[in-house]
Amino acid sequence: MIKKYIRKKDKKRINEIVKMSHPHDIIESLKELETEDVGVFYSLLDKEKAAEIISFLEPAIAAEVIDDFIIDEQKEIIDNLDLDDAADIIIHLDNQEEVLKLVENEELIAKVLTYSNDLVGAHMSDGYIKLLLGTDIKKATKKVIKEADQVETLNHLFVTNLEGEFVGVIELRNLIKTKSPALIDELVNFSPFVYDKDNIEQAVYKIKNYGLYEMAVVNEENILIGVLSIDDAIDIYHEEAVEDFEKFSLLGDTKNKSVFASAKKRLPWLLMLLILSVPIALLTSRFEEIITSTALLALFQPLILDAGGDVASQTLAVTLTLLTQDTKKAIDNGKTEVAVGAINGIVLGLSSSIVSYIIALILGIANPFKISLVVGLSLTLTVITGPVFALFIPIILKKLKFDPAIASGPFITTLIDISSVLIYFGLATLILGVL
Repeated sequence: MIKKYIRKKDKKRINEIVKMSHPHDIIESLKELETEDVGVFYSLLDKEKAAEIISFLEPAIAAEVIDDFIIDEQKEIIDNLDLDDAADIIIHLDNQEEVLKLVENEELIAKVLTYSNDLVGAHMSDGYIKLLLGTDIKKATKKVIKEADQVETLNHLFVTNLEGEFVGVIELRNLIKTKSPALIDELVNFSPFVYDKDNIEQAVYKIKNYGLYEMAVVNEENILIGVLSIDDAIDIYHEEAVEDFEKFSLLGDTKNKSVFASAKKRLPWLLMLLILSVPIALLTSRFEEIITSTALLALFQPLILDAGGDVASQTLAVTLTLLTQDTKKAIDNGKTEVAVGAINGIVLGLSSSIVSYIIALILGIANPFKISLVVGLSLTLTVITGPVFALFIPIILKKLKFDPAIASGPFITTLIDISSVLIYFGLATLILGVL
């Protein structure tokens, strides 16, 4: 429907449609239009509405849209964006330095840009209402009414003392219900806060754990400098989940659409895994004699290798999730995972012993009991070893200040394959007595 108004360049009707629609729905409808029509659409929009829609785009794409406007219009759009959105988009603009000098929040945006992306400060917003201790209820209410259309949320009003130190929050409903004369001091409640240099993942979990919609962000002097909203937390949580999945699978950046660029990012990891697989081949060759003398062992080798990797991947997924919250909790849960691995290992070991014994009897293989003992013990030890690798490797990496997510499934699986070969053929050599 919007297409015909774009072709007519009906500015009034387009702005009416945008006013009655959610930005996400508008963006979805624009995907069906030609690039030229999309450009005309944005040029006909009021800059405040354009900013609202642009804030729902990925920063790089949003910057491409803004680059098509003249410099004064770019400034107007940026001025209508929240602090964190403005900072994310500006770094992708072709003329970022020129635009940054013109915008109203130059100092604040420049401050946000100094934070690395894994810190709270890079994601904080200035979309909140601040009240001072000692303010009268009537005066505070007027301030809220005046600034209401300039902020993201009105659930909580953030209170500071004269020095700017954060002291707590006031619920809007309590402010409205309280009659003047009275001071807002009576309505202030303590609220958890985060520091601008806290890790963003931990801050997101803090918002979740306290059930908040927004959380104050303070600097090292406890001066209120921004808020972290639930909307930002959801976006960050999604981004971190995707990033961890990419690391877990050694995919590189899945946002990159270029075939050659994607291949270039993944190839080094695949080559590294190939190199790590060489010891498996070398170890297997060392046990060539035992394999030749008891060919049935080769039949169960894939079972032994796969079982350890499967169990380790399950433990690794749980460990990585808990490590983002609390290392102690990850270790405590890891003990449970190892215990579960031991139980499963014993059950699987006994089952495989019975199956391998029956197969050995059917095929007329000598020493069926010893073969079943090798298979059963190997599977048990491998399944127990898997969770141990998956627990301690991520924890060690975190202690060494590396991202635990790089202890990915392929790496863990390769290490377990090496240990499984040693366990399986080592036991075979020992129990079957072939040297």
